[in-house]
Amino acid sequence: RLAALASLAATALERLHFLDLAQKSQLETASERLRNSILAALSHDVRTPLTALYGTAESLLLTQPNLPDPARELTQDLRDQALRLSRMVDNLLDMARLQSGKLQLRREWQTLEEVVGASIQMLGRMASEHPVEVRLPPELPLLDFDGVLMERVFCNLLENAFKYAPPGSPVRIAAEAGEHEVTVRVEDGGPGFPPDQAESLFELFRRGEAESNLPGMGIGLAICRAIVEAHGGRIGAGNRPEGGGCVRFALPRGTPPAIEAEEGQ
Repeated sequence: RLAALASLAATALERLHFLDLAQKSQLETASERLRNSILAALSHDVRTPLTALYGTAESLLLTQPNLPDPARELTQDLRDQALRLSRMVDNLLDMARLQSGKLQLRREWQTLEEVVGASIQMLGRMASEHPVEVRLPPELPLLDFDGVLMERVFCNLLENAFKYAPPGSPVRIAAEAGEHEVTVRVEDGGPGFPPDQAESLFELFRRGEAESNLPGMGIGLAICRAIVEAHGGRIGAGNRPEGGGCVRFALPRGTPPAIEAEEGQ
């Protein structure tokens, strides 16, 4: 009888175990379906009108050069805010895809100089309010990375620096090549990072106390870390001895492909 009872108990426990697994599987499926629905809504239902709004404002500025100054300023603000919201949506989409493992890196061997220039241009008027000093040595090697995602890193770091740098003060981008990696620094002349929060600021939706009166969702540094680490790199924040904040990230050098000389040369 004891053996029979033990067998029945084991069977019951096994059924409960498989029932629990089935319920967890159903919850994961429902969560994944909800995630996909939210991503689809962000990607189409939110991004599309934002793109249209930005395009309309930009077209108005280009086709109506004689707008009164107040109207031109309002139109520029409308365009800039639409672009800011669009970048926030892109950040949320990329973070969700990175966390779910569904974002495929489109890596190519390319120069940092090109992606830095494109990032500064993407920021538009925001970049014109702070001179950006770019210090990239000519001997920097080609790096293997996803250009679109790396532009997102630079845009987020620059936008973050612009928020805290005093009006008109420069923001600096510098890089140096080591034996195994290339290190990039983005520096500003603002108040710097809270010493006890330098690491936690890279957590999703985490914002420092000094940021409370400034716009943002607290995802910029988190998406930077996710992208850099997806490339096999590392990232961190600190303060400069002379004052101001510095975000430093490093990407592995790898082995670039050999460039074959063209015939006749």
